[in-house]
Amino acid sequence: MRIFSRAAAATAVLAGMTVAAWAAPAPPPSGRDATIERAASLVEWGRLKEARDLLAAAVAVPANAADARLLAYYAHVLMKFGDVSGGQRWAKRAVALDGQCASCHLYLFEAMATRARTLSTVRGLWELPKLKKQLEQATALDPHLDDVQWGWIEWDLSLPKAAGGGIDDARAHAVQLEQIDAVDGHLALASIAEAADQPQQALQEYRAAAAAAPSDPRGTFALGRALYQRGQYAAAAPHLARALALNPQSALYSGYQAANLIYLHRLEAARSVLAAGQKIHPDSRLGEYLSAQALKATGQDFAWARQLLLSYLTVPPEPDQPTAAQGRELLAALG
Repeated sequence: MRIFSRAAAATAVLAGMTVAAWAAPAPPPSGRDATIERAASLVEWGRLKEARDLLAAAVAVPANAADARLLAYYAHVLMKFGDVSGGQRWAKRAVALDGQCASCHLYLFEAMATRARTLSTVRGLWELPKLKKQLEQATALDPHLDDVQWGWIEWDLSLPKAAGGGIDDARAHAVQLEQIDAVDGHLALASIAEAADQPQQALQEYRAAAAAAPSDPRGTFALGRALYQRGQYAAAAPHLARALALNPQSALYSGYQAANLIYLHRLEAARSVLAAGQKIHPDSRLGEYLSAQALKATGQDFAWARQLLLSYLTVPPEPDQPTAAQGRELLAALG
């Protein structure tokens, strides 16, 4: 889940609003619910293109045309690819099909917020009550839906207090989220601390997320990535390794694990991680970019780094991952 920094203007909520990608573990679902759960897992694992393709195939089936939750989640994933009009169209259809569907209102809120960022400041301000209404409806219908609490947290962090936001309100929603899902709650508190420029408090919450459910890789990975991003590669190593062992399906987990191994000068181990990842998720190649970046930073094996970047550039990147232009820039920097 990505939380955006607090902004000085109300339009920030329109520019940055997304809804959580973290998904709580659940019993194996069946039928259409299985499709949504599978797609949600793929999103969490950094395999969004697979999630989009899975959902696109599902909504094309005539028997699924009236499945509001399925249509709403498809809208959510389309928004991650920048398909604003498509996301809003599918979300509106979902709400029209089932006005009692909490996630439908939630993802319509997300779609409206993303569309509103294209408006002028004045028009954007006029849109805020409409956005809030959708979030309030989602809350009234299912206050125990974790993504609803994430929606409020992002609302609070993105708006100044005068416009209805604020750190204190965000923390209150994170505490509510903790009652629903302890790992998610601590991850939310960590994100709030990051937004408030409190890195030590954030790290403390990442540690709490990892400790809350040792068999759940989400908190363990978040802690490992936080340490990695702080340049504490040796400290990150056991957490990243454990997260990948718990869930080898994640392109995010394997990508950071491979890059971290390179920072620790364990190139052969990194090669093994990348090779395994390419077999599992060939279209999600974050590991290749991160590893090439690590090789350049540590002055190791530029020839391999070039190969990794050429591999990265053969497939379109996932949303929120380095762009092809960034890949070419890093390739050029290798000489």
